[in-house]
Amino acid sequence: MRPTSGAILVAAGAFLIVGAVATPLTVAPALVKVPLDQSSVTVSTAQNATVFDFKTLSERSGVNLTAHRAVRGDVEAGNTDRAVFNVGVRVIDDAKNEITVNTDRVALDRRTAEAVACCAEDINGAPFKHEGLTYTFPFGTEKKTYKYFDNTARKAYPVKYMGTEKLQGLTVYRFEMTAEPVQIKQIDVPGRLVGSTEPTVSAGLFYTNTRTLWVEPDSGVIVKGQEKQAQTLRDAGGADKVKMIDATLAFDEATQKQQAKAAKDARNQINLLTTVVPIVLGALGLVLVLLGVFLIVRATRRRPDATPPVAADDRPTTDLPSQASSEPVEEPTVPAGGRHAAERSEP
Repeated sequence: MRPTSGAILVAAGAFLIVGAVATPLTVAPALVKVPLDQSSVTVSTAQNATVFDFKTLSERSGVNLTAHRAVRGDVEAGNTDRAVFNVGVRVIDDAKNEITVNTDRVALDRRTAEAVACCAEDINGAPFKHEGLTYTFPFGTEKKTYKYFDNTARKAYPVKYMGTEKLQGLTVYRFEMTAEPVQIKQIDVPGRLVGSTEPTVSAGLFYTNTRTLWVEPDSGVIVKGQEKQAQTLRDAGGADKVKMIDATLAFDEATQKQQAKAAKDARNQINLLTTVVPIVLGALGLVLVLLGVFLIVRATRRRPDATPPVAADDRPTTDLPSQASSEPVEEPTVPAGGRHAAERSEP
C-alpha cells in the first residue's frame, strides 16, 4: 500500500478525533433542547380536601380532587432558541364538578428553561410577563436555588434545593418553594361569610402554597410535583374566615411513571451525544491514525533507492601495474640443465 493511503487514514482519523471533541461542545448543545412540539398531560390528585360550594355558600370537606394539566407546544411560534407552551389546568371533584379552570401561555429558553418575554404570553387570557422557571428545569440542573413562577400569585419565588432522593428508579433532586400569604384578588361576597352584618362586602382572597418538585437533574424533567395550597377569604381585620380551597395535590403514580420515562429518554439522548458518540469517534479516529502512521512507515522502509549500490568487487582498482609499462623486465638466463650442469662445465 502506498504512503498516500496511510496519509488518507491519518487525515480521516484526525477528522474523527476532532468530531469527538466537538460533539459534546457544539453538537450536543445544538440538539439537546426543550422540544418545540411538547405534548403532555399530567394528573394530580388530592384526598380529603376542603372546597367552597358556591351553590350553598358553604365549605365542603372530605372532597377528593383531580387536576388535569395539558401542555401543548406552539411549534410555529417557537424557533431555535425558544419554545412556546399553551397550558390548561382543570380541577374537578369526584362528581365532575369544576372547582377551578386556568390557562397559561408562556415562552421559555430551550436550553435554560427560563421564561422569555415573547409571543403574546398571558395568564387566563390577560397579557402577563412570566419570569423564572415554569414547567421544567434546565438540562444539568444544579443543587442550588432557582426562581420558579407561580401562576396564581403571578410572581416568581425562590425554589431551594433540599436534598437528593430516589424516585421511580431515578436519582432526583428535591426542590421546595413557599409562597407566603398574598392577596390575589378582591371579591364581593355576602357579608355573613366574613362576619359582617352588611349584605355584601368586598373581601380579600388570599393565597398560600408550599410547592415541592422532584427533578431528574440531567434532563430537568419534573418527575413528581406536589402543591399544598390554600385560598381563603379574610375579614376586614385580616383574619381567615372562609376556605375557598385547602388541598394537597400531587402527581399520581401513573403520571410519575410517565414523567420518569420521559426523563430516562431525554437522559439517554444526552448520554448518546455527550458520551457514547465522542468515545466511539475518538476510539475509531485513534485506530485510523495509528494504522495510517504504520502504513506510511512501512512503505517508506520498503521503497528502493534511485541508484543501486555498487558491490565491493565491482569497484575499479588504481594500484595495479599497467600492462603497457615502458620499463623492460629482466629475465634470468639459466641453462636448461640447471645450476648443477653449469658447475660441471667449469675446468
